[in-house]
Amino acid sequence: MRNLKYIFSILCMTYLISSCSDSFLNLSPEGNLNEDIFFKTPDDFEQALVGAYEPLRGIANIAYLMDECRTDNARYFYYAKDRGSNNTEIMTNYVTSTDNGIILTRYSTAYVGISRVNTILDRIESVDFPDNSRKNRIIGEAKVLRAHYYFDLVKKFGGVPLFLSEVTVPSQAYKARASVDEVYNQIISDLQDAVNLLSNPTFSSQDIGRINKGVASTVLARVHLMRSDFASAIPLLESVTTMGYELVPDFKSVFDPGNKGNRELIWDIQYQSGTTGQGSEFIYDFIPVMPNTGPLLGTDFNNSQGGWNYPTQDLINLYNEQDTRFDATIGVFVGELNVDDDFVASDTSYQSIVNFMAKEDQEVRYFPNKYYFPTYPEKSQGTDQNWPLYRYSDVLLMLAECYNETGQSGEALGYLNQVRQRGFGDSSHDIEDSDQSNLRQIIANERRLELAFENKRYDDLIRTNQLIPVMTEFGAMMKDKFSYLLPESYTITENDLLYPIPFQEIQLNDLLVQNPGY
Repeated sequence: MRNLKYIFSILCMTYLISSCSDSFLNLSPEGNLNEDIFFKTPDDFEQALVGAYEPLRGIANIAYLMDECRTDNARYFYYAKDRGSNNTEIMTNYVTSTDNGIILTRYSTAYVGISRVNTILDRIESVDFPDNSRKNRIIGEAKVLRAHYYFDLVKKFGGVPLFLSEVTVPSQAYKARASVDEVYNQIISDLQDAVNLLSNPTFSSQDIGRINKGVASTVLARVHLMRSDFASAIPLLESVTTMGYELVPDFKSVFDPGNKGNRELIWDIQYQSGTTGQGSEFIYDFIPVMPNTGPLLGTDFNNSQGGWNYPTQDLINLYNEQDTRFDATIGVFVGELNVDDDFVASDTSYQSIVNFMAKEDQEVRYFPNKYYFPTYPEKSQGTDQNWPLYRYSDVLLMLAECYNETGQSGEALGYLNQVRQRGFGDSSHDIEDSDQSNLRQIIANERRLELAFENKRYDDLIRTNQLIPVMTEFGAMMKDKFSYLLPESYTITENDLLYPIPFQEIQLNDLLVQNPGY
């Protein structure tokens, strides 16, 4: 089996299924192969499956804007002379319009993935597979992908149209919204099927990025946590602890592009630098806007897209300086402003945040250090930086939460302290407080420290009913600090727990009903 990251490029030549354009279900895109000559062999389905993975990138490329930057972990650095991204900025401030292009991209890209999966599942039974285990694996992977895309949609938009079969005529492309429960029931059904169909991880270089039983079990457990069904999540998470995953001793190395496929990564989205368009651009988004990136990246260009996922002082203050995750998670660039008020760096700009004290004449820019691994190639090639979806430490912290919520604090402490011992290097900072309420907050804080800039905080706040109080308080502090924020910023109500159904989709499908408040 060829590694997924090396065969994504096949998609542009061989894939037949829908692509995102005017509608989320484009029936006959130009330039793709006809179904009469595709979906005839097991290899065709392998290639089609790769195409069903590809939308993961389209979502990951923007997800931090809708997730992490909408929490008390991260914001954006405000550049007064460059207001080109104002529409995106105000979305992170809880001022959201129905015609926001970022929201549309996330919604429609998920449906591209769903469409591709449905075609695979509808057609695979008509093809002879000499190796039935290969067929089961493809079905299992496809069902996890479909569940993942619907899970992303239901968390962000609530009930959405539920497509479970290939769309072959235009009339099938228009559906009303299913209920939230109906969407979740389908997600759970797909993931339960996948757990039964898939094998344990092999940790082979040939399987990097592929979905396996560990992925399916972890995603299903996360679904149960999102619904506060802690008892159902425990056996799934416990099973993952027996599959060979482990905490990597060096925290930052988990994210190193040179360490892909390490045993802490349960599922991450694959990127590859080069000329095929498969590289990632996260680091360009996270470093400062600046005219000369050479001192920071090793390749020189004018970076106009940076300043996102900017760590908040609230998050910085949460770390203990003895925690190795502090330095690995948040980095500092120091520099100066030139006559045009542009940030200018030098070869000594990179600083450790541990014991960092800015000088009066320095310009300071914080950034997510866990994705910083210079030097980089030319910008046109992108980077090899993958995006983590689920890590083993997340599994341990989910177990800690589940056991605490089911009245088993002793078990909870064991899993929580495994994560802390990796962070501090020993057991000197173990948690001993077994009071359920206290431990609940301790675990929530630990998730912030461990999973910062991995798009987990936003969903955690929503599922624990903390988004409104936490972000209202945080927003009040931001409005006191930053005069550029609109008065309506951070005026958060129940309506803000969901994003709007994109205006463009409602225009295309008059069966859709908008979410309240939009």
